[in-house]
Amino acid sequence: MKYNPKVPSIKDMALLARKRIPRFALEYLEGGIGEELGLRRNRDDLNNIILCPRYLENVEAVDTTCELFGRSYDLGVGVSPVGLGDMMWPRAEQVLSSTAQEMNIPYILSTMSTTPLEDIARMAPDVSWFQLYVPKDPDIMQDLINRVKNAGYKILVITVDIPVGAKRDRELKNGLNLPFNLTPALLIQIAMRPRWVFETLINGVPRFVNLDAYVNSADIRHLGEFLTSFFMCGVTRERIRMIRSLWQGPLVIKGLLHADDIEAAIELGADGVIVSNHAGRQLDAAPSSVQALLKLPEQLRQKTTIMMDSGIRTGLDVVRARALGAQACFSGRSFMYSIAGVGKDGARQAIEILRDEIIRTLQQLGCNQYQAMDSTWLAD
Repeated sequence: MKYNPKVPSIKDMALLARKRIPRFALEYLEGGIGEELGLRRNRDDLNNIILCPRYLENVEAVDTTCELFGRSYDLGVGVSPVGLGDMMWPRAEQVLSSTAQEMNIPYILSTMSTTPLEDIARMAPDVSWFQLYVPKDPDIMQDLINRVKNAGYKILVITVDIPVGAKRDRELKNGLNLPFNLTPALLIQIAMRPRWVFETLINGVPRFVNLDAYVNSADIRHLGEFLTSFFMCGVTRERIRMIRSLWQGPLVIKGLLHADDIEAAIELGADGVIVSNHAGRQLDAAPSSVQALLKLPEQLRQKTTIMMDSGIRTGLDVVRARALGAQACFSGRSFMYSIAGVGKDGARQAIEILRDEIIRTLQQLGCNQYQAMDSTWLAD
């Protein structure tokens, strides 16, 4: 094992992280929406995917590499975009991106990150993708895309599954506002996490630095209200065509669940899609990514690069996603748990855990190549 066996899983990292992150930040990270049925559905549906082993094969050597848009990555799992990354743990985005570069897995930076997009591009020039929340103002959108292009990002990911900011009860109860509104309740939460306070004081209070040129941070209050006011209330086909004309590299659309939308994305010039229900944070009645993949017609799988996120926690989940037709998958919470729970070495620990679990799962299934895993391993 190339990792600390005392913290052998993402689940163990999450247990440690919950002891170190202030409650308001933890509930932002872990929370869903409504009754959080979609949040649970993501995990339940992954757990219900059963794979049937095939023995009588030599699986001493396993190839875990994954090909995406002309680049070979070491694993078929990457880091999902997480807004306010440094709120969960200071410098989380810098550590995750630089570790992703070193260990050759994809890293997607959120528009709502707390680290300048230009800095992340320098830290992870080969593996960084940029996730775009689409501003209402076309001029702001074009300027942001130009910045992404000039910084050297190779892949642009358009998120379309936030037509409006969500009403998330946990965030409302905790009074999550930016800049922080230091109420007595919030001060108590912060005081209970002295290590987080110390690191935050050193690194600075998190804010949406990529939007500084377009909006006064003092005008950002409740996150859901800001998302609704600043970004498009539904990314239209016309806007995607505009983005396609501005962006010459691979273009991915994230947040699609319906086959008709995936077909439309292909017609609009998308090179890939990430099937996702935004980790159960937008619509409590939305299908899980697993349900969407199971309903996806085979001809669509052949037309574009299919990926997924929402609920991935283990190497077994990564293999399950591959068997469902996803060429790669992404996880956000897993990697945030790793940094918050273990510290700067947590990202490496998480990647090595996932690598070990992917290899052992493939060996147990009798498959010696990640890219060869397909639906024939699904149990009836």
